[in-house]
Amino acid sequence: MKDMIKLVVRHFFIITVGILFITSFINLFGEVKSIPPQWPWQIMFTGAVGALPSFLYYFKNEPTKRQFHIRCVIHFALIEAIIMAEGALLKWYDNAADALMIFGVILLVYVFVWVISMLLDNSTAENINKALEKFNENEKDD
Repeated sequence: MKDMIKLVVRHFFIITVGILFITSFINLFGEVKSIPPQWPWQIMFTGAVGALPSFLYYFKNEPTKRQFHIRCVIHFALIEAIIMAEGALLKWYDNAADALMIFGVILLVYVFVWVISMLLDNSTAENINKALEKFNENEKDD
């Protein structure tokens, strides 16, 4: 469970940075002259509620591929639903076109977090494999 909490905290920071990047990029093309003071708080809150569904990936036993893929779909749908509901409450959109844009932004952030997580996980796996190879070489020499 300790590793799961670390994962959720890591996702919070990656999600928050992803939202900041995408929001900043969108603002380049928008007509937003200044950022309202509540936006940073909304972004951090969104990062927190967006990270919480990562607890779906906590498994007591190793899942099958099918179980893992089903949880991935549920995870994405849950994040979309939570953040779209947050957007409706905070008046981020008032029509279907704006809601569709918010949906797309959430999808972009989801892909961003997924790619960054995969890169970090692959790096960790490579480091573990190198350490194991070094350990095995030392065992053969003894």
